[in-house]
Amino acid sequence: MTAASEVVGLELEEARARLGIQGLVVRSITETRPPRPVALAGVLRVVRARHDGPAVDLVVTRERYVPRR
Repeated sequence: MTAASEVVGLELEEARARLGIQGLVVRSITETRPPRPVALAGVLRVVRARHDGPAVDLVVTRERYVPRR
C-alpha cells in the first residue's frame, strides 16, 4: 500500500501532515460534492489520493450532507 492510499478517510489536515512526514507534497486539492443540491457540513475528508512521484493529488468532500427539498 502506498503512502497516498493510506490517507483516504482521514481529515484533510491530518492527511497533509502524514504525507509531509513521509516527504510527499500535496500538489492539488479538489473538492467534490453530490450532483444534486445539498447542504454540506463537517470537516473535509480525503476520498481519493493519487500518487505521482513525490506529489500527491487529493480529492476531498465534506463529512456530512443534508438533501435540500
